Amino acid sequence: MRSLPPAHRPLADALALGPALLARARSAPAAPWLAASLVEGPAVVLGAAQRAGRVVDLSACAARGAPVFRRSTTGTAAFLGGRGVLWTLALPHVAALAPDATARTLLNRNVRGFLRGFTRAGAPAHYFGREWISLQHRPAALLGVDAAEDGAVLIEVLAGHDAPLAIPAELAAPDERAVDRWLGKAPAALAEVLPARSSPEALARTVVEEIALRAGLPLIDGGAPELEAERLQPITAPDDPAPPGAGPAVLARVPIGWIEAAALGGAPARAWLGGDVLTARWLLDALGRGVDPASLDTGAAPLEGAGLSDLRALVQRALSADGALDR
Repeated sequence: MRSLPPAHRPLADALALGPALLARARSAPAAPWLAASLVEGPAVVLGAAQRAGRVVDLSACAARGAPVFRRSTTGTAAFLGGRGVLWTLALPHVAALAPDATARTLLNRNVRGFLRGFTRAGAPAHYFGREWISLQHRPAALLGVDAAEDGAVLIEVLAGHDAPLAIPAELAAPDERAVDRWLGKAPAALAEVLPARSSPEALARTVVEEIALRAGLPLIDGGAPELEAERLQPITAPDDPAPPGAGPAVLARVPIGWIEAAALGGAPARAWLGGDVLTARWLLDALGRGVDPASLDTGAAPLEGAGLSDLRALVQRALSADGALDR
């Protein structure tokens, strides 16, 4: 397993590692890549497909000095209130670390190394499905996922050391405040659940070691990462990432929270599709274009927190609301 030693990185650089390591995992010779970044807030980190204004109040975030960034993996948002750790795991294919893994069991199989790492560090860890890992029976680490059409996979795990990952109520938009993200449990900061005097640096190393040990792979230094020439910029537009000119967003509640869609105009009729769902961005794009799922290899895409029928129905609602289906 190729790895980048745990290092302090600006949050924007740590988030840029996702696409960079996924590209490396897919290139010859294909191999898993793993990195741990020690990051600092305050900041909000949105999932790849979440519309910013539906999740946070951008004005309130600016007033608090908490920039809003977007990661390249789908899923739900997190608040980084101080120090934290972001682990980035890129796989050339879904079963690269766990031979029995499929797209639909991707997270279940690949979180196991993380669970062992957290537990070894002194915080017994469990995963009950969907988007977060529990430490000492409290939500403490958030999961994000993306997959390429060729089967390569990206998993990100973010945990806050000094403050829990929950978005503070004063920064959250009304639709975000309406969702019980944590199933009635109080999210925890790492400092609350790890032994006294534990450091984020030591935790970062321990988790990396346990992921490699569980996979039975040696850690090989991968050298300096090549990041995108342009650093990630904070988000300032409430409709981001919907393209300019998109129609009004329509929302639907699903088990993970919300999915949302907006008509894009033109012909043929198409829509932007996003929300809290954990899935591949290419699948959201294809469904927004109206591609029949029967013609897609949807079994190759992870899908957690909503169903294909939910996503297709919302696209139709957005197009109907815009009148695009009548044109």
